[in-house]
Amino acid sequence: MGRPRKPLEMQTGNLTRETQEKRKYEESLVNTGKTDVPANLFLDAVARKEYKRVLADLKKIDIIGNLDRANLISYANSYALYVKTCKKMKAKGFEDIVLTAQGMKPNPLYMILDQTKREMEAAGKALGMSATARLQIASAKAKDQEEDLKDTFGDI
Repeated sequence: MGRPRKPLEMQTGNLTRETQEKRKYEESLVNTGKTDVPANLFLDAVARKEYKRVLADLKKIDIIGNLDRANLISYANSYALYVKTCKKMKAKGFEDIVLTAQGMKPNPLYMILDQTKREMEAAGKALGMSATARLQIASAKAKDQEEDLKDTFGDI
């Protein structure tokens, strides 16, 4: 199986104008719109606040659509659980190691913390929240602006 296809604005290879136009048309056919990405009723206060914060930032760089809602909800819920777990771990009386029927084991909150961190990373990658993804988008936008200037003023 081949690699997943990148959006045209993230392409770094040399594509012919014909290929670029074809890909631009194909991407316009699957455009899901970017106006309606409402917060879910099942988010708690911490998750809702993070959801709105991330949504605003993703809208600024124009990379979120309606189909990204599930990933954004997953990210916000994982973030909220991560924050709650951190608060429990900072509370007085927290023990790093607990006694179970099988003997001494690490506190289960460490596993919850690790799992929520992985979930946030996975959802963040799917949403394009990594530094690499943002740099690719910035590079693509700069390239488009440079081409527009060349088209307008020629090669000066």
